[in-house]
Amino acid sequence: MEKINAVIIGAGVQGMVHVQAAVESPYVDKVYICDPDEKRFNEAKEKFGNVMPISYENALKDPAIRFASISSPNQFHIQQASDFMRQGKAVLLEKPMGATLEEAKKMIQVEKETGAFLQLGFELHYSTLYTKAKEWIKEGKIGNPVNIQCRYFCTEFHLKNSWRSNSTGSFLIGEKLSHYLDLQRYFFDDEFESIYSLSSKKVVPYFNHRDNHQMLIRFPGDRVGVLNFIMYIAETYHADPLRELHEKQSDDGHCLTFHICGDKGALETDLFRCRLRRWEFSDGPQRLESEIVETYKYPAEESLEHCHNTLGQNLRAIERAVKGEKPEVTANDAYQTMKLCFAAELSEDTGEIIRSDDPRLM
Repeated sequence: MEKINAVIIGAGVQGMVHVQAAVESPYVDKVYICDPDEKRFNEAKEKFGNVMPISYENALKDPAIRFASISSPNQFHIQQASDFMRQGKAVLLEKPMGATLEEAKKMIQVEKETGAFLQLGFELHYSTLYTKAKEWIKEGKIGNPVNIQCRYFCTEFHLKNSWRSNSTGSFLIGEKLSHYLDLQRYFFDDEFESIYSLSSKKVVPYFNHRDNHQMLIRFPGDRVGVLNFIMYIAETYHADPLRELHEKQSDDGHCLTFHICGDKGALETDLFRCRLRRWEFSDGPQRLESEIVETYKYPAEESLEHCHNTLGQNLRAIERAVKGEKPEVTANDAYQTMKLCFAAELSEDTGEIIRSDDPRLM
């Protein structure tokens, strides 16, 4: 079996998952970490053992390093991804694709010019809760999807004076909510026509970015998607060894659900209740009848695999890059989600309904 060397750029919380994937991959020989914080490298070394430090310049120049996982702060994404692609290396990049839509376009251009492997970190495409929902949709279990409602309420967990809380503009949309806008495209299997997004006055005073978003998205064929997000309502979590995390968060204000409504039934994904449910519609003598006919549940300890399968995504990306195969989530597909994210920001900034063909998005 052919093996390559890999480098992880940025060994923060998410970066540690990238390190784990590289260490566990049967297609990787040596694993390097590039991070200016020596403490992070030492933590990775203690946890995974067989990792080595490397400078950014040496990682770029080393021909044996053929795969780069980039998990650095957002403002570095465009430069770092472009640098590694131009050196002929495969790149797995955390979101967002760029700080602006222009940066995202430039990244696509570099990918086309170099022919490099470039995959964005939309790990929900690998997460069982959502892939199973997609499978049920493709099997026709709810008929034709016409309406998707996503409700996401959480607690503030970025902390004061972190790079995330200090980020400006549409940080939350591109970094966090891009997952759930992307899932609407994934479930509808289509591009958006227009979006209208609102944000009320901030509640979290030290955020430089908005802390809530209410989005209404139109898709072709009179189909509608909704995303309602608030980042402060849920009870602040403090670890309790006597209480399981999801059991607590399922009833303390946390909520992350999709309701995918079709003309023959509906689906519900519920992250905190660890389940997927299906309703079936029938023509009763007096009204439309709805009945829950199928429920899929999973244990809380399998939540990462079901809801945020970054490890599974990274393992697959490494395998496909080594085998010379194309990314499963293409860069252009990721760009279409980024375009929707920036359209949402533009709508909030201007108070306008933004169409996908708006010149400001071209």
